[in-house]
Amino acid sequence: MSHIKNVEAFERLTVFCAGFGSKYNPAQEKLRTESMLKLLDKCRQAINNCSVAKTDFNNHVNARAVAYEGLSKWAVRMVGELKASEVLSQTEDDAQSIVRKLQGYRPQNHSTEVEASTETPATPKVRRARGLDFGTMAQHFEELIQLVASQPAYQPEATELSVAELIQKLNELREANTQVINAASSWSAARKERDITLYVGDKCLRAIGYAARQKVKALFGTKSEEYREVFKIRFRKPKEV
Repeated sequence: MSHIKNVEAFERLTVFCAGFGSKYNPAQEKLRTESMLKLLDKCRQAINNCSVAKTDFNNHVNARAVAYEGLSKWAVRMVGELKASEVLSQTEDDAQSIVRKLQGYRPQNHSTEVEASTETPATPKVRRARGLDFGTMAQHFEELIQLVASQPAYQPEATELSVAELIQKLNELREANTQVINAASSWSAARKERDITLYVGDKCLRAIGYAARQKVKALFGTKSEEYREVFKIRFRKPKEV
């Protein structure tokens, strides 16, 4: 049973209890219809807050995906500019290695050594690594920026490849990732608050619902019409809670 269905079940129970009029007048404040209506509003708000937080999280995830889109091609252009700057071949290799890591590739280790020096060494194979997290991608991008910035000959004509623009891009990537982390935290807090309101403690929706149903049973009897109206109302706690 979903959270919404539990709230709908609680609303039906509250309506029934209110319909009993003065006959339903429990001594416990939390079981009175006024208190149940307040709890109903609180539960609705908790579910709505959770939905809003989830939407905000998804929006930030999408924005981050857009920010990181094309980052690999951007890095390849940086390496192209570096090669055109007549830097050391070793520096070019270092840059290319960073790009491969940024793209999610890594060298495949080989334990077999070349026995004869006359043999032509095989080109190291690369294999696709498991999906990189965005923080790691930003780190590799920063490494590449640091490398090109260390080369005085790196003077690209394209403004977006200048060191200053690259640093700004890096800051945008990190900010996008931070926004996702913050949104995820807010969503988690909203889910926790919803779960507490609906399922935890003796004042939650589930506890009050069953207590009110029991009160109807005690007031009117198991064979009464009033109890038959509320008997089938159930409140189920989801497994993930």
